Amino acid sequence: MKGWSEMGRIELSWLMEWLAVAELRMRRVPGLGKLYAAAGAQSTVEYALVGALVVIAAAGALTLLGGEITSVFSRITNTLSGAAPSAH
Repeated sequence: MKGWSEMGRIELSWLMEWLAVAELRMRRVPGLGKLYAAAGAQSTVEYALVGALVVIAAAGALTLLGGEITSVFSRITNTLSGAAPSAH
């Protein structure tokens, strides 16, 4: 039975070989590397747009619910102030 370290070396060597083959394939096909870079840039833009939408939605929710949130925190503060032991 193989030990964990030997299995890790086998998996790592397989991964390194796979990466080398992938790199050679990219070098053989002109423009393939640029295509992968463009796809990565597209993903980055999509993540930025989703992040911007989340920020806009959060700002809108806080604006609409601002009064209710303030009253909830005020009640929590009053409750905790009443429950705190007096300092003597």
